Amino acid sequence: MQTRALIAAVFCLALVGCDKPAPAGPSPVQVSAQQPERRAIEIERDFIGEVAAVEEAEIRSKVNGRVLSVEFEEGSLVQQGQPLFRIDSDSLLAALNEAKANVSKAQADQTKVLADQTRYKTLVEKGTISRQAYDDIINKVAQAKAALDAAQAQLNQAQTMMQESAIVSPYNGRIGRAQVKIGELVTANQTLMATVSTTESVRVDFALSERDYLQLVRPILESNQPRPLLPVKLLLADGSLYPESGLITFSDRTISSDTGTFAVAATFPNPQEVLRPGMFGRIRAVVKQIDDALLIPNRAVQEVLDRNFISLVDSSGTVEQREVKLGAQANGFVQIISGLSEGEQVIVDGHHKARPGMQVKAIAIDSAAVIESHTVIESAGPDAAVNAAQGD
Repeated sequence: MQTRALIAAVFCLALVGCDKPAPAGPSPVQVSAQQPERRAIEIERDFIGEVAAVEEAEIRSKVNGRVLSVEFEEGSLVQQGQPLFRIDSDSLLAALNEAKANVSKAQADQTKVLADQTRYKTLVEKGTISRQAYDDIINKVAQAKAALDAAQAQLNQAQTMMQESAIVSPYNGRIGRAQVKIGELVTANQTLMATVSTTESVRVDFALSERDYLQLVRPILESNQPRPLLPVKLLLADGSLYPESGLITFSDRTISSDTGTFAVAATFPNPQEVLRPGMFGRIRAVVKQIDDALLIPNRAVQEVLDRNFISLVDSSGTVEQREVKLGAQANGFVQIISGLSEGEQVIVDGHHKARPGMQVKAIAIDSAAVIESHTVIESAGPDAAVNAAQGD
């Protein structure tokens, strides 16, 4: 009896166990996905440039002499016409006085020969003197006038040289270090005394290859409009963006046969004098505008052996891996030239866990919240903009 009861109890327990559901399988991997977005973008290129003054003057004396005084503070702002140096003018004063004396002598000589001319005219009319004597006095009058003109020119030069002993600033700007000290002898038109440069605006010089130049002017050619001044930006040496925009205001007439480059300059306002001559930076210029670029986040792209792939998830949750061709990229986004269509779901986060053929649970990302309209796209490298332009 006990054996039968035990068998019945085991049988009942087995029946109860059979009523329990089978254990569930593992839940699908969760990934973040979004659809690509089409936006108007601008492809930009960077070019190394050097800051220079729009106007810069090397201060040199026009007269020989010793420096009597230095009348500015090194590194300070100076005004046009402000005295900078004074040169010893003793020798210049002597030359000025000599020139004045020569003018006085020439005037006296002219007065004498004019009086002689009047007297000789009366005598020649009476036949007292010969006609030759009268002609000689007329020649002396002309010579006296020429001598006076020469003496007056010498006086003007002496006065100018006297004024040049006070050396003044040619324009408003900032002056550098004084290159001469009080008491030093300077040679006219040779000795460098200081350098003054304007500060209200600066010029950034850079060079373009022939291909770069054609990229910049292609939009102008396509628009068939008069050539405008192209706007540019400036990135400083620390990577920060200079707050003022500039304009390309100069381009050389030819491409150098030695370097194969095209000299270009952009002018930037410099109200706070942040930019100083000799600084280096990067000119950033728009080389192409794409009206309907297909964009996805950079982190959605997987690079394998110099090939680029993305992972997609279809409506059933199945993962597919696909090779794509990239265009310009920056600001966390990349342009897809080929390999992706609108409406497809691209895995952005979690693609390292999602193998092709797996079932995943895709959580949608609001792409409009992370991609702004008219996003500015920087080129990833020297040829990225070219590739994007060819693939567009």
